[in-house]
Amino acid sequence: MSALPWLAAALVVVGAYPAYRFVRRSWRFRATATVIAVVAGQIAGLLLMLLGVLLLPRPDLTGAGWFVLLLAATVLPLAIGDLLQSTDRRAIRAVIAGLAAVLTLGAIGLAAVPATAQPVVAGHAVSVTAKTLADGYQLAVRIPPTASGFAARDAHLFVPPGWLRDPSATRPVVEMMMGQPGNPTLGATLDALHSLGDDRLNQAPFVLVVDQLGAVDKNPPCADTSGGKLVAYLSKDVPAWIDANLPASHDRTQRVIAGFSHGGECAAYLGALFPQQWGAVVDVSGPDKPGEYRPAATRDRYFGGDQVAYEKTWPANVLSAHDYPEPVVGIFVAGEEDAKFRPQVEATATAAEDAGWKVTYWAVPGQGHSGPTLTKGLETAYNQLIGSWLKTGATGSGDRFLCAADQTARACGVTQAAAVAGTVAIVDLSALAVFLVVALALFFARRGAPLRGARASVEE
Repeated sequence: MSALPWLAAALVVVGAYPAYRFVRRSWRFRATATVIAVVAGQIAGLLLMLLGVLLLPRPDLTGAGWFVLLLAATVLPLAIGDLLQSTDRRAIRAVIAGLAAVLTLGAIGLAAVPATAQPVVAGHAVSVTAKTLADGYQLAVRIPPTASGFAARDAHLFVPPGWLRDPSATRPVVEMMMGQPGNPTLGATLDALHSLGDDRLNQAPFVLVVDQLGAVDKNPPCADTSGGKLVAYLSKDVPAWIDANLPASHDRTQRVIAGFSHGGECAAYLGALFPQQWGAVVDVSGPDKPGEYRPAATRDRYFGGDQVAYEKTWPANVLSAHDYPEPVVGIFVAGEEDAKFRPQVEATATAAEDAGWKVTYWAVPGQGHSGPTLTKGLETAYNQLIGSWLKTGATGSGDRFLCAADQTARACGVTQAAAVAGTVAIVDLSALAVFLVVALALFFARRGAPLRGARASVEE
């Protein structure tokens, strides 16, 4: 829980006695110095709000902190005014004023902390514009092959708009792989997320589409072989880069390995091999083994003719050889008309279910081994995963206090400051109106008392 509500409560407690003294003096029309101090404090608070909107990187993240700031701008002047107008117990008044000053500084600091956040991802500062708030942000990144030495092409990262609204939070992350031939681009991911609507797009995870091929014309097996150390790259280098560069959750249930075709088989294999690393697997149209179209050639070229070593990389064999004490979510999708790969996906899904995974399987009607199958498969996967993350609080829309979804940071800050200042002005004017009505009533009551006494004397 934020410290801001506790600080606001402390301000109310500290300001209760000076406020009581102020009301007593006001009743007797002897509160001039305190009134001047309070008005000056309110003006100072409004000026601080204006400076915050103009100078802070993310004024939209101040939120309810604006209210606490103006509360401090009332309590401190009340305490100072009480000290100035008191002739007795000045030491106590000084202590109260000191506490109010300390709490005011704390209010300014706590309100400013979230507003100084600047979204930085993989060393890139992300501009919070109407476009990035609506569509998110994309960038190409280079992942060092420290453990693997694998010569991968640049990966592409999607930063969800919901995280840009609240960059203090962590997000789930998906490590995604495309098929062969293919490029590590975000096209299918963006199509899938946008098709789910703005809410799901805001609640989306970070998606990192990585290269497990090395080039568009290469087709290495998803294993550590002469074709490249793919297991080391995908299970060590990529996760290490994620941990170092993304505000991603370390909870395995919020880490996903996903892929299409060659990438789908790779995702199923790695998910089965490293269940402690990924809590969910998405396999769209993935074969049941590396190089399934030429298994003997694949075995001889990359595994030195060792059939046992080759079969150890088949997802179904890995699933049957491992225990899974922690739950693993498996989402398997294939085109209904994909006569070649649909049975292979079904076999892997069955093996996963037999191993105790929580399996979802869907055959996309009217589709084969195609782009629409990939997009619809990712739609299904993201819809299911985001829904489960929302239930656990792992992700959210990143809604900002009083602001429209597409407002920039500065515009949102102006909206917040204006709303808070207007609310405080209404409260101040209402209090002033009540004070004037009560004061006038007391004035006429006091004037009427002697007149009634004089009439009574005449009548006697």
